[in-house]
Amino acid sequence: SETNNKKNQNESVMKKLAPLVLALSNLAANALPPPRRIPDILREVEIQQREGGAKSEILLGQGGASDKYKDVAASGDVEESHLDQRLDHFSEEVGDVFVTFRQRYFHTSRYVNSDDSEGGANEGDDAASSVLAFLCVGGEGPSLYASVLVDSVHCTGDMVGLAEKLHRERGMDVHLFAIEHRYYGDSFPSQTRRRRGVGYLRGGEGADEEADEEFDVDYSHLSSRQAVEDVIAFVKSPEVLDRIGSEDVTWITFGGSYPGMLSAWSHLLHPSAIYAAVSNSAPVQAELDFAGYNERVGKDLADELVGGSKLCERVFREGHEEVVAVLEGRGAEKEEETESPEDGVDHVAKLFNVCGGAEALRSARRNQEAFVGDGLIRVPAQSNDPSCEGEVCNIEKLCGVIVDERSSNPGISSMEVLANVRKLQTNTCEGVDWESYINWLKSPTMGNANDRSWMYQTCAEFGFYMTCNEDSKCPYGRGYHDVSRDLEMCQVVFGIDPDEVKKNVESTLKYYGGWSLTPNTSGQKVGPSSGSGIIVENNGWVLGGQKRILFVNGSVDPWSELSLTQGNSDHPSVIVPGSSHHFWTHDIKGSDGNEIQVARQTIYETVEGWLGVEPVTMGVGRDGMVTIEEQ
Repeated sequence: SETNNKKNQNESVMKKLAPLVLALSNLAANALPPPRRIPDILREVEIQQREGGAKSEILLGQGGASDKYKDVAASGDVEESHLDQRLDHFSEEVGDVFVTFRQRYFHTSRYVNSDDSEGGANEGDDAASSVLAFLCVGGEGPSLYASVLVDSVHCTGDMVGLAEKLHRERGMDVHLFAIEHRYYGDSFPSQTRRRRGVGYLRGGEGADEEADEEFDVDYSHLSSRQAVEDVIAFVKSPEVLDRIGSEDVTWITFGGSYPGMLSAWSHLLHPSAIYAAVSNSAPVQAELDFAGYNERVGKDLADELVGGSKLCERVFREGHEEVVAVLEGRGAEKEEETESPEDGVDHVAKLFNVCGGAEALRSARRNQEAFVGDGLIRVPAQSNDPSCEGEVCNIEKLCGVIVDERSSNPGISSMEVLANVRKLQTNTCEGVDWESYINWLKSPTMGNANDRSWMYQTCAEFGFYMTCNEDSKCPYGRGYHDVSRDLEMCQVVFGIDPDEVKKNVESTLKYYGGWSLTPNTSGQKVGPSSGSGIIVENNGWVLGGQKRILFVNGSVDPWSELSLTQGNSDHPSVIVPGSSHHFWTHDIKGSDGNEIQVARQTIYETVEGWLGVEPVTMGVGRDGMVTIEEQ
């Protein structure tokens, strides 16, 4: 058929682009992205263009094809499927007709006994007596692939580990599912507008029409509110229930980072459909100007628990202060008195190998911000992995090199120390051209599809702009990343003006309730399932939604600044000392520290207690971590 021919053609092209795709997909190993430095993005773009980026544009929205090449070792018991999902859960139906898109999902019955003829019903009390189904909620990246239900960063350590435990120790049957988020990976709705965008790049409708190259993809149905309703429609879908073999299903959602937000909110708004939720490293408190992220990075550099030190933080901060002084003509270098400030900029540009040299820094304030506002070097605070093997791959190793450089070279400046460390991270020049960055964002390609979708959501819902303000404790160039830069990006790339962005963040806080978990959806639909047995108070708060949500956060994760870290008996909270961004959801390894192992065990015990198969361990101190906290 024509569809199969197109699929074969796409897969043929994908094989040729596999090395590039692997590199791009590996860049998004975390869920919510850390503040990606513009120089790093421009470096990736250059690699993409050099290795065939132009060809990659034809596959925008078909990122799922690339995952097949990353997922070579995926378990054979995971089945990939697509569900016809409603595009707009909040629109009125015209008869029985509404627009749909193909949403990718995965399923395995690995932990279901094959001889169960009644759909895998379990013995036990309460919720455990029905069929159990665990759902890994997808988010903004990386795209899902079959190993999401085997050994990925998404839901392995908590969800898959718990399913295996319940099946092995108690003989319980658990179906595992994972659903990809709309507008990411292979679940990108077709574009029917006659302008350049996904439809154009796929050769779809409007491909031969004259194109409007600005504001070129219709993101109007991309939102967390729609994604929550996707989850509810999914768990009620006849197709999914047929896979399980029963309509009496106890659903528990799992997710880390933004998917953790969706996991919590799906239960919060629809407790009759989702029995319980595990929400890992989930910043449920939307915030426009998220200065706390980089302030936490500064604290992490000084945190001895993860290998930081006060000296490391001081040298790091001083290095940025010295560069800022040079950029502002105040001079921080040990230059001769006759030397001009411009010569200082020349020295800084050479020291950090700035693409285009000093002229690139002098030509635009935004270029200077791109250079020093998000860090002269990368700090792996969010992705801190104690067992990583690179030279400066975690905070302990990074700070070790910084301190060694300072001790062995006492005569050099702190910015020279950072320049020497930078050479261990990259040997290419530092791109700082703001216009090139914006042009990259404005042009949809396979390489930036997920980035664009998430950036749109920050403009339309969350903010989360990781600033480095003049009056903050940010360790980077203070005053060189205020929120105006991010608001400009929303305006130029998506046509969303600053006032609208601010209102969007306020609306999100009101809709879900932020830290309070008291949503207010009055005057707004909660989706088609709102009339299906869910009791809603006058202000839109769904009764019972606050119960049975477990929040888990790492103590060094910058996102924990906006996560719910003070729990109670209804929605307990766990803090994992020394841990980064939902590290415990990653593949289970022998090198995992005691804190990670105990975090997983706490998750297992809590969910088992909710299922009525084992009492919840509340408020009991454990070695190496603070367990479930109670107000």
